[in-house]
Amino acid sequence: MAFSERLWKIRDEAGISQERLAEELDVTRQAVTKWETGTGMPDIDNLVGISNFFQVSLDYLLKDNGCVLTESKSSYDSLEIIDFTVEAKKNTYASAENFNAALVAPTRLKSKDLAYESGDFKYLDTYVGGAKFSGSEVVYHQNVPMWSMNYNGRTLVDETSGIYDFLTVALRLVSADMPYRGPKYYRDGKYTYINSVSGDFNWFQGVEQIYYQDLLVYELVYHGGAIK
Repeated sequence: MAFSERLWKIRDEAGISQERLAEELDVTRQAVTKWETGTGMPDIDNLVGISNFFQVSLDYLLKDNGCVLTESKSSYDSLEIIDFTVEAKKNTYASAENFNAALVAPTRLKSKDLAYESGDFKYLDTYVGGAKFSGSEVVYHQNVPMWSMNYNGRTLVDETSGIYDFLTVALRLVSADMPYRGPKYYRDGKYTYINSVSGDFNWFQGVEQIYYQDLLVYELVYHGGAIK
């Protein structure tokens, strides 16, 4: 079931009108109509609002967006690339211990490049910037690019050390079910991590955010998919 159908179903079963939901989320009724007809998608704040209002999980709202690869003529099993991608992320930017060991010669001016290899697979993450940054990840099989993800992120406060320490822990929880960034939800102390993604491993778009109590302090948008 698509998100649009699921939203209509839970709203209808709860006896809530589009106008009432729109009022609760502080959006227009037309926005709700677009979500339910599949011509629009709520942002992360509205997804969380829908989740809280109907007392359902983000996983329930989005769970049909699984990570399923299409058939491939390559020599590897399609699940191999997902497992490798997760392994590579855990051993590069999501690893405080292995980060420096994963650094390789930059491929762009003033970029930082992280690399990881296992068998016939190679992974390269290249990014530029600091508090505001942009980058891309590519997975290769036998030196042929097979999958890529592009991202742009920024911190919204001056003090960032606590944010990135928390983010590193959240990113280590990346799994084969969501091989993009971190989990859908993670909380530790006053920090909360939320990651929302639509699509599958072949074609996806997502947003991750970190809140310090109720204050948004970090956000990143990403998208990508399979390469042919």
